[in-house]
Amino acid sequence: MLAAELSDESKMQRAIAMEGIANSAEKLIDAGADDTEVQTFIHGAKRELAREMPDPKKMGEAAIASRQYQLQKAMGQ
Repeated sequence: MLAAELSDESKMQRAIAMEGIANSAEKLIDAGADDTEVQTFIHGAKRELAREMPDPKKMGEAAIASRQYQLQKAMGQ
């Protein structure tokens, strides 16, 4: 069973945070950062967002995918 979805308020907060990440990435580009620096920033910011505002549905889906992979690996496929 998957966890419940985020509330509308939580979805809005995550969307605002993602927009902030995008704006910050654009500022890095404008300041002359290279692609690797920008991607590193984006991935780190998204990981931090996931820690601060976890999405239970996505976490449940990831757990199911991980379990399916482990079962396939154990069966030698």
